[in-house]
This record gives sequence, C-alpha cells and structure tokens, in this order.
Amino acid sequence: MTQNHHKFCIAPMMKKTDKHFRFMARQFTKNSMLYTEMIHSNAILKGDVERLLKFDSSEHPVGLQLGGSDPNTLAQAAIIGQEYGYDEINLNVGCPSKKVKSGNFGVFLMKNVELLSSCVNEVKKNINIPFTIKCRIGVDDFEGEEYLENFLSTISDYGINTFIIHARKAISGLDTKRNRSIPPLNYELVYKMKDRFPDLKIIINGGIEEINNVKKQLNYVDGVMLGRKIYSDPAFLLQIDKEVYANKTNLEFSTGMQNYMSYILNLKNKKDVNRAITHLLQIIRKLSYTKEIRRRLLDNVKNTSIDLEDVFNCFKEDLDQKAHLQTH
Repeated sequence: MTQNHHKFCIAPMMKKTDKHFRFMARQFTKNSMLYTEMIHSNAILKGDVERLLKFDSSEHPVGLQLGGSDPNTLAQAAIIGQEYGYDEINLNVGCPSKKVKSGNFGVFLMKNVELLSSCVNEVKKNINIPFTIKCRIGVDDFEGEEYLENFLSTISDYGINTFIIHARKAISGLDTKRNRSIPPLNYELVYKMKDRFPDLKIIINGGIEEINNVKKQLNYVDGVMLGRKIYSDPAFLLQIDKEVYANKTNLEFSTGMQNYMSYILNLKNKKDVNRAITHLLQIIRKLSYTKEIRRRLLDNVKNTSIDLEDVFNCFKEDLDQKAHLQTH
C-alpha cells in the first residue's frame, strides 16, 4: 500500500461487509481501504477457510479483521490471512457485543492489556504485512486521557503504528446498537492522542456522516472510518476518490450498478446470490423515489419465478432516471 489508503476506510461490519458488499463498494471508490467482517481466529482454523477468506482481486486494498484473544490461534489465522493475499491484518479490540464479552475478546481486551500485548506480539512476529488495531477510547472504568495514552504507548511498543479509534467508550451493560449511540463521542480525546503520538497513524471512527465532516476530521487525524452511513448509502462513496484522495477515477453510479448486477448474475451459489441481493436492496431503499417502484422491485426479487435479469432490467430504468436527476 504505497499511498495513505487509510485516509478513508469502510468499517468492518458483521453480516454486512462480506465479499459481495466489498465488490460493490469498489465500483464506487478505488482508493478507500476495505475490511472484512470480524472473523474469529477459531473460525479460520476450524471452518471453511475458502468460503471465509476468498475475495475478488478488485477489492485491494483490503484488510482482514480478526477477533480472538488466544495469541497462538490469532497468529496462525493471521498467517493464513497473509497467504490469502490480504493487504493488512486488523485486530478487533473495539466490539462490545455479548458474544465477545463471554469470549473475552473485542473491546474487553482493553481491560487486559497484558493479554492483548501477548496477542499483538505473537501476530507481529509471524506476519510481514501491516498489522493494525481497531479499538475504542475506553471501556467501563478503563477510560480517560491517561488510560488511553498508556494503552497506545504500551501497544505501539510492539511495533503497531496504526490505530483506528472509535471515539466512544464501550459500556458492558449496553448491547452493540446502544453502544454506538449512548456513550458520548469524544473526538477531542482522539485528536489529543494524535498530538501526543505524532508518529502513529490515527484513524477516527464514530458518528461521521457528511463529506465535509470527513474532510474536517482530516485536519486533526490521519484518516476517517465510516460504517453504517456507507452501508445505508453506498453511492456516498462516489465522492471519496475526488474529495479525499484528489484522484479523478471517473466512476459512475449507473456503470457501478450494472457491474454489480452482472456480478450477481454470475454467482453460482444461491446463498451468495441472496447475500449479494441483500446489499443491492440497500441501494433500492435509498434510491427508489416512489414506494410503488420499490415495492414492485422487492416483490420481484422475492418471486422465484421471475428471472433475475428481468428484475434488473426493470431496476435499471429506475436507476437511469435517478442518475439523470442527480446529474441535472
């Protein structure tokens, strides 16, 4: 990765940023950094690795996000990820779900910096691609400026130079959804960490939805990560290459959508088709400016007797109309 692909990152999101969504995202931005969903190291060692890790070459640059808290299994999973051709391995130290709490990984590793250090050390020794951390500003009583400064100082001593920081702390008693909204955002604390550690690459995450805000954040930190905004409105990505990277990639919405629809038509596995269509429906929800068109499309997609190609042709007319309105 020669240029700073971390200037704009699409967040790892469970059940969302699979290979199909990442392929679609690439139709709208060539420069942004993509990530897989969090995949537990045990799943890679014991599961269907090909299904979990295979991706399209157009996805580069793309990082594999791992979950787990056992140093050896994390290292083995990272080695496999490197062999599959990922550009980066990222360790999830930010997810607050009940599942990660019971497994003592995700954000709960922020409470056990000693264990986290062992994980980081073991992975770092075994791979030669970049290894990054996605964390929060704290968790429960493990919070505040001094805590975060010590955390970054300790972990960066193991050769980690890129931290993606969700600018909210996590609270154990809240579910994942409420942990994205109830703990207050504290961008200032993240900016302070960049000032304290000028040699670290700090990427900020949380509550950022507008392109102007993305650009504003880049005055204080090295990169910005967006998640749900991108999933609900993938066309937002069309602004990124030009506005964030100053690159004119000449990507167009209608061409990107045609590419994605062709991609779906070429999928062999029915489960893959269903997953890929789920992502397409996000765009339908965002774009279809009449409920009637949207309802008809959704009904047609669910109706197995109608050929997918016919559904897409009817959708394309809607898209072309919308694209025409957007450019005039």
